[in-house]
Amino acid sequence: MAARYAVTGASGFLGGNLVRALRGDGHEVLAVVRTRRTTDADGARTLDDVFATPSVLDGVDVIVHAAAIRHRYGTSRDDYLRANVGSTERLLAIAKGRVKRFVFVSSVGVHGFPKTLPVTEAAPYAPCTLYSQSKVEAERAVRTAQEKGDFYTVIIRPTIFYGTGDRNGMLDKMARMITAGTYAIVGDGENVLHHTHVDDIVAGTRLACERPEAVGEDFILCGPETTTLRRLSELTARALGRRLPPIHVPIGFARVVASAFDFALPRLPASLRLEPPLSNEKIDVMTIPVAFDCGKARRMLGYAPVVTYDEGIRRTVGEYFHHKADR
Repeated sequence: MAARYAVTGASGFLGGNLVRALRGDGHEVLAVVRTRRTTDADGARTLDDVFATPSVLDGVDVIVHAAAIRHRYGTSRDDYLRANVGSTERLLAIAKGRVKRFVFVSSVGVHGFPKTLPVTEAAPYAPCTLYSQSKVEAERAVRTAQEKGDFYTVIIRPTIFYGTGDRNGMLDKMARMITAGTYAIVGDGENVLHHTHVDDIVAGTRLACERPEAVGEDFILCGPETTTLRRLSELTARALGRRLPPIHVPIGFARVVASAFDFALPRLPASLRLEPPLSNEKIDVMTIPVAFDCGKARRMLGYAPVVTYDEGIRRTVGEYFHHKADR
């Protein structure tokens, strides 16, 4: 049965893929974007439009709140809170009495880097970044709305995800550096990592929208397998037709360079604060072992991720080359 959806962040990576999937199955979707662009689909509304005219949400069955500032270099704590917490609180307030289900897209980053792996939903909050801290605060606002009985809520926590169309993601940055000859593995490369292809995240998000068992719950969404930094790098290089340099960068040396960037760049004029090739946050994401357990989503929602690293990287990097050729 067709339903009416509203998707915030509809011009973003996840939001755009979700809107296309829902419309492809015949659902009516109100696309909500942060700033209107000429490339946006007809009928797209901005968040400010929705805040000014809440009645546009009347009759919406499910709202998926995917709009957020992701890890963006140089973003202040106040900007993260304003975009990721403030907008969530405002959206919850105007959706009350209008929307049946509120699905909030959070992040596994709220759990930080636990030593006990794989990470489950039972892991405590331990955010290590400003972005993750803002997601914790937004989750708390969503839980409060659920406890008050304002409407049904669901929280999903995707891992880092990748795929065709992501222009500022982990795999895209790695591919660009490998192509430019500036990439080298930091550390021995044997640390375990866990990512998810966007197609699997879209599938899990749709289950969170549809399944009655999802109400009031939180779910980790992860891919069907883990990998290592070495294998991830090798697969990406192979898909690009390149070879990785045999020399690895020692973690200690990488930390020294990253700390220099982290110290110096914030003190430069805003126009000169370009994203550095290394930061301590980037090193954490690439070298700290992490793995996740999506058993709860499998049991309660029927979530079944299928895109392996071999397939996902081949598809994603192949699209990257195609995009480069078209520019």
